[in-house]
Amino acid sequence: MINIPDMEASADNKALAKFATRTDLEGYGPNALLLFALQLRWGISDIDGVAAEALTDASNDKKCDLVYVDRENGRVVVAQGYMSSKADLAAAPSNKASDLNTAVTWLLSGDLDGLPPVLRSAAEEVRDAIEQDEIREFHIWYVHNAPESTNVSDELKQAVITADALIHAHFSDAQIEVTSMEIGLAQLDRLYRRTEATIAVTDKLEVTVPGGFESAGDGWSAFTTSVPGVWLREQWQKYGEDLMSPNVRAYLGIVRSERNINNGIKTTAKETPDRFWIYNNGITVLVHNYAVAGPNGDGNYEITLEGAGIVNGAQTTGSISTLSDDDAPDLGSTQVLTRFVMTENPDVLGDVIKFNNTQNKVEAADFRSKDEVQERLRKEFEDIPDADYRGARRGGIQDAIERPANRLSDRAVAQALAGFQLAPNLAYNETRRIWEENGIYSRFFSERTSARHVVFVFSLLRALEATKRRVNDVPENGRTEAQSRHVQFFRGRGSTITMLAAISASIELFLDRQVPDRVALRFKDNCSPLDAANYWQPIIDVVLSFSGTLIEATNLGLKKQENVDDALQRFQEMVEATADANRERYEEFSARVEAAG
Repeated sequence: MINIPDMEASADNKALAKFATRTDLEGYGPNALLLFALQLRWGISDIDGVAAEALTDASNDKKCDLVYVDRENGRVVVAQGYMSSKADLAAAPSNKASDLNTAVTWLLSGDLDGLPPVLRSAAEEVRDAIEQDEIREFHIWYVHNAPESTNVSDELKQAVITADALIHAHFSDAQIEVTSMEIGLAQLDRLYRRTEATIAVTDKLEVTVPGGFESAGDGWSAFTTSVPGVWLREQWQKYGEDLMSPNVRAYLGIVRSERNINNGIKTTAKETPDRFWIYNNGITVLVHNYAVAGPNGDGNYEITLEGAGIVNGAQTTGSISTLSDDDAPDLGSTQVLTRFVMTENPDVLGDVIKFNNTQNKVEAADFRSKDEVQERLRKEFEDIPDADYRGARRGGIQDAIERPANRLSDRAVAQALAGFQLAPNLAYNETRRIWEENGIYSRFFSERTSARHVVFVFSLLRALEATKRRVNDVPENGRTEAQSRHVQFFRGRGSTITMLAAISASIELFLDRQVPDRVALRFKDNCSPLDAANYWQPIIDVVLSFSGTLIEATNLGLKKQENVDDALQRFQEMVEATADANRERYEEFSARVEAAG
């Protein structure tokens, strides 16, 4: 259990209560709450993998505990974390919020040579992702277990101003929305309750509509109509993101680009409001109940809603809601196609969210959930002890927050398989392609890929991540010269994937036999991923000494293939040169490994 203060202010805080049960986060110390907040916001299933790359907390960290670069979803999170042991803290210290102003300055414009290795690697990745036009959201967070305060809010606003100015100055073509969030007691609880409640807005709402029609089926009913854009704006201004509780991704913000769907929605509402109904796909709103009355003297109808949660249409609602009366004087005439859906059947409710949430980006792995390889792997994993493999079947944000300790996340499995097949750049930078592109997918998930091989490679990745945490936990003033070198390597972005690929490149030396097919490798006993990770540890302990040969590969997050290839070759040569000295350990490991027949 994670120890948290027994504070009166958090007695009813469901988020902290859930956080206290997360034994898997205990090893992250004061950064555990920060990682938990990431999961609450975006339902990240592979939080260990994210932590291994994103945490930057160290001395001389330039006022930054985490830099999370999510190229696939186009976001960067720069964050500070704070955990108080005091039970009566009125507010979190605002100086840590002001530190974020320093952090974004170093990340976006600081001299790279003046940064410590962990932040230099992070800054390189942030800048490269922005230059490659892969980022559209830049979030600045301060996560703590105290009440929110005006002082902190003011400091975060200044960090936003700084980040926005630096992005415009150094990346003039970038179109990025910069936002900040203080995630204290109230916001933590709000984020958590949104994951529990399908419909977070429970008030009674009323709207005047021109007419419509009702449909019904087994366990559900719906009324299809049009609502005024002004009404949608009013609801957003009143309830904010709570209105989007069934839509995990929520509103993505406006970027002034012709290719950006949100800007297109906004432009349509401003310039051709009378055509909005025919240009826009409309929205779907989940409600606890609805009642339709009318027509009145004007021929309109009155709808009374009990609760409301927009399951499809967050971008439409958010875009309209940014328009003022001056921007769109005719917004009152804008009609938005709307379905109000009522059901108390949990199965129907879940399917409504799943199938209607088209604005919520579909994960690439979702397309493979019924693939025959995944079906077979799920079946095989039934015989693997203490292992939970879903095989591209997502359980949603609540499932990620509950997160069984024995879960093998889709992302981590794909990365481990690709890295072990000597494709670390693909594993680290383009995981989505593994699931999306048939040729790449079949390279790593084929009829030859077994559950026991997945355990073999996944356990190596987890063992490396645990090693990284252990190395970083050694106090800086107590590190040996060798430990300092290990820390330097692991502070590079993609370091764990790089080391995994290097170990794979040297696998014949460890086994002292030819390996014609890496996919056939597995441990002889049908072991759990946790036990398998322990089997790898003696190998990792030996090759840590050679980590310096891999540092160049991690520059720009493994993007220079020539550097990666050269580094893997140098690493392999070091393993070969020292093989006799380590023969006993290698023989012990080799005795545990076999190739499937």
